[in-house]
Amino acid sequence: MPSLPPASRLVAALSLSTALAAMPATAESLLAIGPRGVQNLVAGQLFDRTGRWYLIDDGGCYTFLDSPRTQLQNDRLILHAHLTSRLGQDIGGNCAGANFSSNVTLSGRLHGSGHVLVLEDIRIDRVDEESTRNALNLALQVDPAALPHSANIDVSEYLKRDVVPAGGALARLDEFHIMNITTRADAVVIHFDLRLSSP
Repeated sequence: MPSLPPASRLVAALSLSTALAAMPATAESLLAIGPRGVQNLVAGQLFDRTGRWYLIDDGGCYTFLDSPRTQLQNDRLILHAHLTSRLGQDIGGNCAGANFSSNVTLSGRLHGSGHVLVLEDIRIDRVDEESTRNALNLALQVDPAALPHSANIDVSEYLKRDVVPAGGALARLDEFHIMNITTRADAVVIHFDLRLSSP
């Protein structure tokens, strides 16, 4: 198909700008993020320290996850990963404790708050290696708040980077507000209000 001459391209751009300006200030929209998109969101935002998600980072003592693999179930996000931990007492920046390592499975529920997905009610569902499982159980008995129970994923950044530019329009995402979320086995479905503007 031949390309439009410059004058026609200008008319088309002006028509698009006029159409965007005529849109309502906000419009309820729906975004379904499939398994690959969820994997990219989790890996990119939670595992953002050289591919690691630090659950504990207390001087020389630490617990982190790497090699994430996500899975969706009805109402929960499942996370399979590898856990590396040094549990003990921090003494002058060194951890007096023991090293542990195991494949683990965690899960959490997703809900919306403003422009972020909140992964809440995070729990460890499975620890493959017995000594690691026993050490984590003991650590959580001593301090139930030692591991985080929630984490945030910014969906507006995902929209700005991967969704809005894909339409080819000169539009800027000004406002994004999550109204409701449903976690299904095939997608995370997000209902949201969206405000766009065009230069």
